Amino acid sequence: MPVFTFRLDDDIAQRFDAVAESAGGRSVLLRRLVMNAVDAEEGERSGPVRRRERATRRFEIRLTDAEIAALDAKADALGMKRTDWVTRLVRCRLHSAAPLPLEERAAVAQAWRELNRIGINLNQATRALNASVMVESGLDVAREAARVASFRAEIRTALAGLGAALKGDLAYWDSLDA
Repeated sequence: MPVFTFRLDDDIAQRFDAVAESAGGRSVLLRRLVMNAVDAEEGERSGPVRRRERATRRFEIRLTDAEIAALDAKADALGMKRTDWVTRLVRCRLHSAAPLPLEERAAVAQAWRELNRIGINLNQATRALNASVMVESGLDVAREAARVASFRAEIRTALAGLGAALKGDLAYWDSLDA
């Protein structure tokens, strides 16, 4: 049976133990949490689960104090740990693609939701314009056309933001000397 090991801060461990005590102990609660996570994940997926290969090999480099300080500054600017920054750099160079940081993924997801919302509004405006052609329609065609133009501008702005988020991440890694 596999064993999972991880570290927690002392205060979090104490708080977890207090919750676990009423749930039958650490192991019982941890098993329940893992099963809930797996069940929730399987409920969202509709196909085979692809597992990412786990990195098990270590690599060591030696840097000067100034290089470490510069590396830390770059990583801190992105809200990353030093190791995560270097790992992302290496993987980007090896695979020509690196996943977006969490903040940028959130920005892309938000942009996607906004574009979807705008698309729904655009469809409604288009239907209204089509209905306005009918004789008995009391809709103001000029007003509806202005709404469509406004949606178009919003879509362009959202697309530019989405492109900047994607290009910004790739441009950051591509700007490093090869």
